Amino acid sequence: MTTKKIVQVEGKELQLSNLDKVLWPKAGVTKANLLEYHARLFPLTKRHWQGRALTVTRYPHGIEGEFFFQKNIPASAPPWVQTAKIEDTNYVVANDLATVSWLANLAAIEFHPSTYLAARAGVPSYAIIDLDPTEPQGYAETVDAARHCRDVLCEIGLQGYPKLSGATGIHIYIPLQARYNFQITAQLVKFIGMTLQRRYPEKFTLERLVKKRHGVYVDYLQNHPSRTIVGVYSPRPTLEATVSTPIRWEDLSYYEPRDFTVHTVPEWIKGRGDLFEQVFSQPQSLEHLQNPEIFQK
Repeated sequence: MTTKKIVQVEGKELQLSNLDKVLWPKAGVTKANLLEYHARLFPLTKRHWQGRALTVTRYPHGIEGEFFFQKNIPASAPPWVQTAKIEDTNYVVANDLATVSWLANLAAIEFHPSTYLAARAGVPSYAIIDLDPTEPQGYAETVDAARHCRDVLCEIGLQGYPKLSGATGIHIYIPLQARYNFQITAQLVKFIGMTLQRRYPEKFTLERLVKKRHGVYVDYLQNHPSRTIVGVYSPRPTLEATVSTPIRWEDLSYYEPRDFTVHTVPEWIKGRGDLFEQVFSQPQSLEHLQNPEIFQK
């Protein structure tokens, strides 16, 4: 039997349903647990998600059932949900907890905010180095790859900040001043990937075909306006209900992705705050990079 409950979230009326529905069977996470997680994390996620075009992945029957991506706002959305029209898509913009809670009630598990603000659709806020290990490589090899990425970033005078993907990958965010387009950010990450592949050919690849890959894949193509990447503090559809979580460079060897879950992350961030705060507070210039190889057409 479908159960419904009407609640007030930030002054907005929201109808919740099936709160006892288990979304992650092995981890024992229900829809009610998911809603509670977002309520506790929203002071952090708001800064990273607000003002951005949002794509979500919905799992109506839990992570073991079928899923689908949602870009356009559904016709059943409450009138107070804010949107942004970008080309032919009317995206939801997660500016408040009520909107995030409404999406979670629809069994939206993954949140993919755009790398740009909706008001400036052609200007990314950061470049992203997406490191994806090729089997039989795993998390340990990705940590090693991330450290090599950090070395290259230091050499070219840039800072990067790592977050765990929630699986075996690592995403390194390079905060930038809002004046560079996606062509530049893609070429920057491609340059980093090519440098790593040249230095460590057995460890890195830029090969797009999965069957031809080896080592850790540097996906510079994530730096494109049509591509999305799982958002900071977003849950993942893994057995353990992992969360894509920022982490300090020095802690990469001491934790594993399964340490960061819907159950553990709210307590873990206490006393640590937002480890991605500098992604917004310290945007970087690329003007000091005169190497034409980075900005080649």
